[in-house]
Amino acid sequence: MVSEDELNLVRKQMCTVRAPAHYDRVFKDECQFSFDTALSPDGLYVNVNSWQAFGGDYVDIDSKKSGQQLYLHELWHKVPLSAEEKIQQEQAPEKLAIGGDSGFQVDSPAYNIDKHSELVLLGSNVKVPLPCPELPEHVINAVDAIQNWDGSGGNGAALRHFEATGSKYPLVVKLGTITPHGADVFSYAPDENDMVEDPKLAEHLSHWGINMMAMQKTEKTMAEAEIEANKDFEWSHITEAGKQLMPMSGPGYVGLKNLGNSCYMNSILQALWTLPQLQKRYVDAARPIYETAQDPSNDFPTQMAKVGVALTKGRTGAPPPSSAAPMDTDLQPGAIASKDAAGQVSGAGTAVKAAAFGSEDDHNWVEPQAFKSLVGRGHADFSSGHQQDAREYFQYLLDVMGRAERTSMQRLGQPDQPATADAFKFELEDCIQCLQSGRLSYKRSLTNVLAMDIPVDAATNKDELEDFQEREAKRAKLKSENASAYIQQDTAAETPGQAKPITAENGNSEVVLPKVPFSACLGKWAGEEVMGDYYSAAVGHKTQAKRFSRIANFPPYLMLQMNRYYVTEQWVAKKLEVLVDVPEELDLEWLRGHGPQPNEQLQPQEQPSSSQAPGLDTLAAAAAGSVREQQGSLQPDPEIVNQLVGMGFSENGSKRAAVATQNMGAEGAMEWVLTHMEDANFNDPLSEPSQAPPHASTSGAAEAAPAAADPESVMMLVSMGFTDQQAAAALKACHGSLERSADWLFSHADDLDSAVASVNGAGAPQAAASPAAADVGPSKLDDGPGKYELVGIVSHMGRNTACGHYVCHLKKKGKWVIYNDEKVAVSENPPRDLAYMYLFRRKDVPEQ
Repeated sequence: MVSEDELNLVRKQMCTVRAPAHYDRVFKDECQFSFDTALSPDGLYVNVNSWQAFGGDYVDIDSKKSGQQLYLHELWHKVPLSAEEKIQQEQAPEKLAIGGDSGFQVDSPAYNIDKHSELVLLGSNVKVPLPCPELPEHVINAVDAIQNWDGSGGNGAALRHFEATGSKYPLVVKLGTITPHGADVFSYAPDENDMVEDPKLAEHLSHWGINMMAMQKTEKTMAEAEIEANKDFEWSHITEAGKQLMPMSGPGYVGLKNLGNSCYMNSILQALWTLPQLQKRYVDAARPIYETAQDPSNDFPTQMAKVGVALTKGRTGAPPPSSAAPMDTDLQPGAIASKDAAGQVSGAGTAVKAAAFGSEDDHNWVEPQAFKSLVGRGHADFSSGHQQDAREYFQYLLDVMGRAERTSMQRLGQPDQPATADAFKFELEDCIQCLQSGRLSYKRSLTNVLAMDIPVDAATNKDELEDFQEREAKRAKLKSENASAYIQQDTAAETPGQAKPITAENGNSEVVLPKVPFSACLGKWAGEEVMGDYYSAAVGHKTQAKRFSRIANFPPYLMLQMNRYYVTEQWVAKKLEVLVDVPEELDLEWLRGHGPQPNEQLQPQEQPSSSQAPGLDTLAAAAAGSVREQQGSLQPDPEIVNQLVGMGFSENGSKRAAVATQNMGAEGAMEWVLTHMEDANFNDPLSEPSQAPPHASTSGAAEAAPAAADPESVMMLVSMGFTDQQAAAALKACHGSLERSADWLFSHADDLDSAVASVNGAGAPQAAASPAAADVGPSKLDDGPGKYELVGIVSHMGRNTACGHYVCHLKKKGKWVIYNDEKVAVSENPPRDLAYMYLFRRKDVPEQ
């Protein structure tokens, strides 16, 4: 019984209680700082003002920041099924139906849930069990709305409407499930209180203006995703189908639940969390990060730390599977889970006992829904439920992480440490040598993935491959002709003349794929490429040149990508079915780039004359300011302007493009337009010839000073973590374009001070002294010996990166472990020859 004094204390907090409306966001099912749920030992504490839930270890953080004292405490317990319920589940089905009475019972619950709710006043011993009719109506309605919020915008209104109308209208339809074939319909009728079928669903929906035949589902089920999964040779090889694998659990061996085509994200996250610096930055500083988060659901450091604590500390919100063995336990033959067809791993093909991997009530995985939503927000691809390219997500996630760390480094407790993304950054050094003059030019570009093509023509098993393809062609012919067998000379037989039958249905035929040595891939990447349309400033015209690439610095972690996917001439995405046995140790020191050497002759500084076709360098130089210099003496060609206007560009912008490219043609002018159409002055009219400076310098030295940077744009860039000087320099370099200025700042993040000085004029003479090697100085990125060891691989199964499934293998404590979404087990044969991405650690970098 609740005393009147306790109720009065709750009533004093009534002004802090809010009921969520239709468009409000409610986070009541999972802790904002961990993966604790109402089934966790301490349950969940829901802030009745912000509608955010917190576990027992973190509710004090929210209370201290928000000043809230009144919380809704949800504590649930699992209760075993009664004997009668177990007998009912075990009864044999009496009719051909899924679910319902006498039908097949699919995913039947293994337990009941006893739900206990109470209002808790922190800082005191006041606890009001719910429901409590003595509470103010405002509080009762708010609690009811929070508890009945189902994530789809509902807040229990349908149930209240059913009760308020005398229980006359029991049916409710979930809008997102409506298709021409049906929908999810729930009945609140006392004798049903479950999902039902509405034979007049189309008629009922049409009353509300909903055309059932024109509707489609907005979400894809996991069953549909699995049906679409590729089931060919690589699926079995990558997921180690048919193997008896030992399941793993505990810190470092926690899975990530597939949220629907989210295996690409799961694999990349598992690989990234092997980095010790990532653990120090987010896991070790988790509590300070939580304490300084303004809005946990929209704070990247908070969500990153939340996932990191779960994966590295094993905090899943539930006890680990009791049947799993620790990693450092000797794997005895009798301890390995036996093969069981009933325990087939979802989407993986690995046959083990279901209990060995843990069930829903005893799981070893977490569901990173909040992380996926936050990182993918605003991105057309990663915010969707479709399959994506893991490499693209890897680079996108590092970019998002870098932006967040730039503005939050003080919160992370490492203000002087480099960003996490820097551990993967390296510079590619491209060297181009003119074959006519012998002069060279050097250029460096920043990247974080070393992509290599696969030369299929370098396969070492061509004879075996041709024989297999011939057999498959004959087998296909037999099928088309309904023939039973074909007698062929067996080239592999020891006895000459021995015949071998080829049957139309031969399920035991082993697939043969091309085997390409990794050295061939490396040689192709490092080899010379002949360029037939290279403009050489030394000879003053286009000629042939050779180009090759080297690596300027070797980062602590090297992400290697094998380009297995390509697009045909018909724009069809396909995959190279090929085996590349990537070694576990690499020595890339011979690929180190050393820049210009004293005995080399570099390309001169002068640019081509106006009579020569302008190359990309010419157009880039023109974009730097030549429009303003030339507009006093050079008039735009009307024909070029008309062509550009006909393409949809503005007249003033077309005139600027014609002048910038010295009226050399519509093609070059269009390239200039596509590059500068976002410039602030793109649509401004050209000044009249009489307004041009009388002594304009052709080098741009006498160019008029640019206008001051827009204060609002400067403020936007400063809010991203940059200084006023850096923001102003970026806007100056990008002609006032805010979006391009942001990209400019992040692309020059490794040497931002020098870039700002260059834009403002300091250091310009030195940069102009040797343009062919202006950006080939000593790299300021982390560098070390080019010797690496393999620590992880990400493999993809499917015809292209838009479908299929991703799996991650990681090497931990000398043993390979497979991470197949929520399933984690010891790997017996990691598919190094079929992987898509390879994570290497430099040998001088400590493992922990």
